[in-house]
Amino acid sequence: MELHNLWDSLLDAMSRRIGKQDVDIWLRNATPVRLEDDGLLLDVPNRYYADWITDNYVEALTSELRRALGDETQPQFSFRWPDDGTGDPTRGPIPPTNDGRTSGLNTAQTFANFVIGECNKFAHAAAAAVADNPARNYNPLFIYGATGLGKTHLMHAIGNQIVASQPSATVVYVTAEDFMNEMVNFIRYKQMNAFRDKYRRRASVLLVDDVQFLSNKERTQEEFFHTFNTLHNAGRQIVLSCDTVPKDIGKLERRLQSRFEMGLLADMQAPDRETLLAILHQKADAQRMNLPPDLADAIAQIVAGNIRELEGLVNRLGALNALDSDPLTLDWAREKLPGVFDPPSPEVTIAAIIEGVARFHNLRSADITGTKKTRTLSRARHMAMYLARQHSNLSFPELGREFGGRDHSTIQHGYKKVKEELDLDPDLAYRVKLVEQSLKLRK
Repeated sequence: MELHNLWDSLLDAMSRRIGKQDVDIWLRNATPVRLEDDGLLLDVPNRYYADWITDNYVEALTSELRRALGDETQPQFSFRWPDDGTGDPTRGPIPPTNDGRTSGLNTAQTFANFVIGECNKFAHAAAAAVADNPARNYNPLFIYGATGLGKTHLMHAIGNQIVASQPSATVVYVTAEDFMNEMVNFIRYKQMNAFRDKYRRRASVLLVDDVQFLSNKERTQEEFFHTFNTLHNAGRQIVLSCDTVPKDIGKLERRLQSRFEMGLLADMQAPDRETLLAILHQKADAQRMNLPPDLADAIAQIVAGNIRELEGLVNRLGALNALDSDPLTLDWAREKLPGVFDPPSPEVTIAAIIEGVARFHNLRSADITGTKKTRTLSRARHMAMYLARQHSNLSFPELGREFGGRDHSTIQHGYKKVKEELDLDPDLAYRVKLVEQSLKLRK
């Protein structure tokens, strides 16, 4: 029987035995290579497929292969996946390759290219300690701060250093949203054992980004709780990132909150001007762009401390500059990106202020004007109330209508609270300044 016809008949037989969905997920991507006296060699996408097929389907496959060949031999299945070489396939347990040891890691984000400043040196030191001694220092490590400050970079840096220094480690990076979506798909195809195998048995280091996404996701929280417990009890490292401290994640189970808080909480603040400029020049150097001082200053003003926005703007300038022979100047940048470097607007609407504050805190405008109460939301609302009063001629009652119909005394309280704290809290003052810069508000 021709090899591919043989494999097709095996797939049909396995569909009747284990169901079409299982065959489509695990066996359809395998390709027969050759049939030998003692077995069938299959190409599979990766080691994970090989292990799963071996653990769950080899017995049934062997039975169907013997039936198809019509003899009493005991054929074996062996597997080959990319980068396995062209020699004879390894049979039995195979040491994991580097590809098999990582999932989701961005190899470009390392400690070597992370710019350290006052805003992030504590989180950086904690991350480095975890990378040097996984599961011994700070487990879990919980990194929190506003969007675009480098939390994800630190998480990938931890994973990359562990992979480089510990040959036996298996590092898995995932966002909380992808964790949920993956779980839903595995439930759909009745493969939760495979899902748990990936996150609980195989991962020696688990990096989960944006855990605030777990808010109000009861089924996902349940699964994540047991995953966390399994890994932690087994002495495996867990690193989490979030836009706020655990107690301010809305509708998070108390048992998960307590586990998030049982290690070390490390905050990341918006970068000061010196750190922001250092990051800017590092990003520009990576693209071989020589930024003149006035253009660098203008970019720092625009991005208002958001490193992700800074990187996006540098990438746009780099792409444009690569297609243009003109020198890189502020006037050139203004011409190529009209409106981006415009001077401050004479007026700004209350809606724009609310949107700007919400964006800075990784929230929606509706969160600012809504009724939900958390510490993160309260801080953002108070900042928006302060800026709205400071940069408009509206009365407190008029502002109350702009903020979802709130009483004028609520607006007045929020405004006074921020105003009184500005002189006492340099970090708050700096964050207010960053939002003002991003909105191009006049002083």
